[in-house]
Amino acid sequence: MGRQQKIYFASDFHLGAPYISNRRQHEERIVSWLRSIEDDATDLYLLGDVFDYWFEYKSVVPRGYVRFLGQLAHMVDHGLELHIFTGNHDVWMFDYMHTELGATIHTSDYLFRAFDRQFLVGHGDNLGYDKLYSALMWCFHNKTLQWCYKWLHPDLADKIATTWSAHSRQSHARHPRPLSVDTEYQVRFAKERIAAAPSVDYIIFGHRHEVLDYPIQRADATTPSRLLIIGDWIKNFTYAVFDGSDIRIEKYNPCSV
Repeated sequence: MGRQQKIYFASDFHLGAPYISNRRQHEERIVSWLRSIEDDATDLYLLGDVFDYWFEYKSVVPRGYVRFLGQLAHMVDHGLELHIFTGNHDVWMFDYMHTELGATIHTSDYLFRAFDRQFLVGHGDNLGYDKLYSALMWCFHNKTLQWCYKWLHPDLADKIATTWSAHSRQSHARHPRPLSVDTEYQVRFAKERIAAAPSVDYIIFGHRHEVLDYPIQRADATTPSRLLIIGDWIKNFTYAVFDGSDIRIEKYNPCSV
């Protein structure tokens, strides 16, 4: 690794999404960004929905993503600490990424300390949805239902998942929910968490496909904590980087690919 050691955070690549017109170009853009950070990245946190759909059978994994996975493998082989979080689209990620890439897989929020700062990171999808969404997530995480689902032919399972994803995307497009600090559930969660644990310096989430860097005052501290919602790689092409003293959200220029 280079002399400038940095921690990177990215979310919501949605690789393989049916509504992305040029999936190869989309993957190449992400790989190009990974190559641009490989000299100074010591840790990389991918905060969920890396894939638009992912299901691991016992001896089969989804087709595609060779360049992306190969680049991650190259970076891990050269010392990168890789953390991958399951999102609501790739919840069925089990041990493949750990076995093949050496990644640490997280299925819930993760609290860690680095450079004398405390981080709380996660996908951020399970903080404020209604009972219907909670019930759906319970089904997705249920071991018995996962066992039943795996007996579907992979082509049929993939068709069901991509149809669901396209329908969900269309629904969000028809009924957008703009990010507002007054009503945003991730903001509410962050305020409550900082009030209970003011030692947390940064809370970092994805999921919302929006970008926000929001300060939160904390007791007995001269500097505020910060909530960062780090956007996506469908419309924003954004990520967060911590350089040892400060964290910021940056945009990767998609025209460079």
